[in-house]
Amino acid sequence: MENKEKLKAAFDQVHAGDALKSNTKNYLFEHVYKKGHVPRTFLRRFAVSAACSLLVFLAGGSYLFFTPTAFISVDVNPSLELGINRFDRVVSVTGYNEDGQNLADNLSLKYLNYAEALKNLLADEEMEVYLADNADVVLTVAGDNESQSSEILQNVESSMSEHENVYCHSSNTEELHHAHDAGLSFGKYQSWEILQDLDAGISLEEIQDMTMTEIRDLIWKYSQEKFQENPMSGDSENMEDSQECPLDGSQDSSDEENSLKHLHGHHGQSEDE
Repeated sequence: MENKEKLKAAFDQVHAGDALKSNTKNYLFEHVYKKGHVPRTFLRRFAVSAACSLLVFLAGGSYLFFTPTAFISVDVNPSLELGINRFDRVVSVTGYNEDGQNLADNLSLKYLNYAEALKNLLADEEMEVYLADNADVVLTVAGDNESQSSEILQNVESSMSEHENVYCHSSNTEELHHAHDAGLSFGKYQSWEILQDLDAGISLEEIQDMTMTEIRDLIWKYSQEKFQENPMSGDSENMEDSQECPLDGSQDSSDEENSLKHLHGHHGQSEDE
């Protein structure tokens, strides 16, 4: 018992100075606590890197989804275009005259599959007003991706084959850009180019609010007038390559009437077939 009291008394006389306490604390932090501790700077850098990677991924995905790779021009009297992304979804709806803009503003077509969007568009009550009296509906497809555009055209022709007054065509991106520069849908711009070839003297402003039925009638009228002025126009090769005009059952060699046939397109089959 006496020895224990002596030992306790000896330890009681030991006092750690401030320097010793500080050194001991630093030693414990460096060699014990820090081994299981992740530096805050590392965590911050990791968080910043992860956030940047996520932003790049989201930005890339958004670009792919919201960028149109094909377009469908819908022309009756309203003229509007559906922008289609690489996933066959409608990502833009643009009106190219007042009636078309009203439809674009009032219909919920964005993010639908293009086939469903066209079906909803043609079945809409507002659209039915323009479709009265079997008005012509012209659907024109164009895009940067030839494979996608061809597939869209075939699907549209197939889904619209039951409609007698719906005509399907293909176009190209160069014509699309010219049309947009002129303030027209590229479907209606194609018709204006045909009228220009016929020297009809129809301005872009005049054709903008015409119905496709009115345009069809004008093309037929000027085609007939031009053929009557020069019934032997075109050489023998052109005559051999000419197609039968379906409107009166007679054969004709004029390029203008072939243009009229192009305006009408085909029901349920590709123009290239």
